[in-house]
Amino acid sequence: MIVKVFTKENGPEMREAKEFGSKLETDGYSVEYLDIEEEKTSSQIELYDVYSFPTFIIVRDDGSEVERWRGVIPIAGDIKNFLNQ
Repeated sequence: MIVKVFTKENGPEMREAKEFGSKLETDGYSVEYLDIEEEKTSSQIELYDVYSFPTFIIVRDDGSEVERWRGVIPIAGDIKNFLNQ
């Protein structure tokens, strides 16, 4: 599984989201960072219907969604429970 972290601009909450993603990577989880201002991200935004930032989405290897958190940084224990399934 992979965690997709959608952010925009570089405000304090977006920096916190990226730091949280970095901590997940340190713990051995796969994390993909997607900035909405990058052209390559537009298809991902449409595919996963992202409209609040930051958004964290856990997806399986086939791209199917497992869980999401919109507009918030999730609690570490909550996201790790899904990642360890």
